[in-house]
Amino acid sequence: MGSETSGADLGAHTRGTARVKRGMAEMLKGGVIMDVVTPGQARIAEGAGAVAVMALERVPADIRAQGGVSRMSDPDMIEGII
Repeated sequence: MGSETSGADLGAHTRGTARVKRGMAEMLKGGVIMDVVTPGQARIAEGAGAVAVMALERVPADIRAQGGVSRMSDPDMIEGII
């Protein structure tokens, strides 16, 4: 098995290293684009500091689980976000 770690081993870490924390801050400094499914989620994302939202029909995990095909969001839902 060598030096590979399993998913179970990764659960033992509870804190990120300083390098990980600095890297995450560097990635997020320009702002975050959030995936949302409802106008309510868009309001929460905006309140949390998102610079933009992507209105999706379903969350990305569900899209991948169901074959990876995403369809256009309901125009009424998009109007509710705007």
